Amino acid sequence: MLIIRDVQLQAFLAADDDELVRVVSNAVRDANPARVKGYSDEKMNTMVRIAISRARERGLTKAEYIAAFAAIMFEVSPLFDQQEAMSAVLEDANFTPEQRLFQLFERVPDEAWAEAERSYDESVWFDTGN
Repeated sequence: MLIIRDVQLQAFLAADDDELVRVVSNAVRDANPARVKGYSDEKMNTMVRIAISRARERGLTKAEYIAAFAAIMFEVSPLFDQQEAMSAVLEDANFTPEQRLFQLFERVPDEAWAEAERSYDESVWFDTGN
């Protein structure tokens, strides 16, 4: 029987950042087409690279967790992790970054999600810091 170890799976899922960008971009387009309607592939790739960078800043390293973080950024808000209740969960040193990501759905109240969603600011994706 063929056994694929987690490390091998991660390498396969995202052999490099370009592949990870492609996979995440396609997943976001499939999951939330209305949110990204009209964005060129180049613009989407830029947005996804921002999401990947932000996920890594939160300590996420595995492709599926980075993709999940990116999906939340697109669905809820590109700055969802700065909402007070979400930030507290994502910074809880008692858990791994991966555990914290999924604890968002258990520990963050609905009102905090709604607050984060109301703060959706599309310009965040396009602010180059200049």
